[in-house]
Amino acid sequence: MFVSKELTLLLLAVYFFTHVLSKQLPIRIFKLISHWMRWLTFACAFSLMLTFFEWSSRPDWVHFISGLAVWFILETLYYKLSIHLLNISEMELFPKYKNDTGDNLWPINKRVLKIKELLRKEGFKSEETLKAQIVAHLTIRQAVFFNEDQTIRLNVLFIPNAKNEIQLFYSLFSLKSDGEYLITDNQNMPFGGFYPDHWTVNRFPVCHSLKKLLKKHQEAMKTAHGTWSQFEGDIRTKTNRLQLELEQKNREMGFLNEPNQEDTHQISSEGCFRIWTEMWMLAYLGKTLS
Repeated sequence: MFVSKELTLLLLAVYFFTHVLSKQLPIRIFKLISHWMRWLTFACAFSLMLTFFEWSSRPDWVHFISGLAVWFILETLYYKLSIHLLNISEMELFPKYKNDTGDNLWPINKRVLKIKELLRKEGFKSEETLKAQIVAHLTIRQAVFFNEDQTIRLNVLFIPNAKNEIQLFYSLFSLKSDGEYLITDNQNMPFGGFYPDHWTVNRFPVCHSLKKLLKKHQEAMKTAHGTWSQFEGDIRTKTNRLQLELEQKNREMGFLNEPNQEDTHQISSEGCFRIWTEMWMLAYLGKTLS
């Protein structure tokens, strides 16, 4: 038999194992593996069900492929529903940041201690803390750091998940003398939109290590042509200017709809398709459209 009960149970065991690991450890490759194992387990179980109840006499490999297709449809419907709820919500897609004077920014755990030690070792100094209200119950906070020569800006983002646990993401910025930005981040939230032409964005959603991400950014700086400028000016103003520039680009490219009282959808049909595509890429390949 192409599909056996033993194979299905093995895949199911691997799925549960990697799923638990993805919840306990900040290593995102486990989440990718668990997604694949869940898909394959469903396809095997679907094939066995058709054979056991004698609902089909086709070969096992046909049943297996059919199971893959059924899961693809089910997960697509789930993604489409999520995108629709986002589209009709009042969530700020490109929120404005304000100065944050609150305490308890960093979670208390061993990982945070290692991050702070790395920042000290690499010469990064804290400059400012910002926050943005996405919706009434969701606030994104970010701590801004500069390296010694102020050619690298590091944003450490603190984003709560569904369990209200704080997740850490990193964005590294460098600015050339001609106004071109080099951006390296590890955010794993689907964006699907467009970036301004003078932005070079490298996203590594599977990379959870700030040390590795910083190394990738520094290597990109070395291979790029031109000279790097120091970051100057008000941090909050600069951040909101970048947000506005990003919003304008996506409105120009048709990712966002123009404000309309009759149509409350923020994202165009093309934009929804791009988000759906990136959701699949992030879930199963650990990559983005950028």
